[in-house]
Amino acid sequence: MGRINKEILSLLKDKLEVKKARIYQVIDAKWKQHNYAISRETAAYLVAGENGINISRYLSDEELSKVREAGGPTQPPVMVSVSRSAPSKAKMADLGVQISADVKIIDPYLPRAMIEEARKMAKVYPVVYVFENSVRSLIMSVMSRRHGEDWFKKKASGKVQRRVQERIDNEDKNRWHGKRRSHPLFYTDIEDLESIIDTNWSDFEDYFPDQVWVKGKIDEIEMSRNTIAHNNPLEDRDITRLELDLGDWIRQISRWAETQEEGTNE
Repeated sequence: MGRINKEILSLLKDKLEVKKARIYQVIDAKWKQHNYAISRETAAYLVAGENGINISRYLSDEELSKVREAGGPTQPPVMVSVSRSAPSKAKMADLGVQISADVKIIDPYLPRAMIEEARKMAKVYPVVYVFENSVRSLIMSVMSRRHGEDWFKKKASGKVQRRVQERIDNEDKNRWHGKRRSHPLFYTDIEDLESIIDTNWSDFEDYFPDQVWVKGKIDEIEMSRNTIAHNNPLEDRDITRLELDLGDWIRQISRWAETQEEGTNE
């Protein structure tokens, strides 16, 4: 293992305003985030680049190439250095990033790289939203057809029902916040939805190849959902996988929907 560039370490210490030991903790966290597939030095340079340090001034072309391969910046992002006084309104206006037609973010202390990530993830969230609610809609349609409008009380497991009731009770205590839709199914999370399908597989087995297929799609999307829910960005390959999984799901349930329409028209 080589040595981390001393000048970059010194700049990081000044930038983060922490002790040297803490810098190594941050570097090791970044190293772990990449599953140790990169060197510790590259992890350090990723941290430096993400914190606005121009690492291209201190590293060789080979070292910079490794940083690029790991997805890190080699030039400092456009960002405002944290100071005791906030920038002027005119300066702040220049730092705004347009997320959508209606949303523009102006934050003098947030690295521009994170705002750019927000713009990227704003396009991903609808995929997760559509998938999770597509699963809900399918469950609602199948179960209400077969077991009546009160199917949830009869067919959801006791564990799922208890979790849902806790969420309903908690929402009732916080009346200042908007409520979810009235049906208890909208108080479930993606794990609960998988449980309902699994528990009542005989009601769904005609619509899917097998339980493994359903579990695989839901589990993969749940991983991406949890990453987004904790305000972390997805890698490009995870976004591609997410879109492919949604496409597979839609194609599968569309076959079932077409069958239902044919039966209705007969």
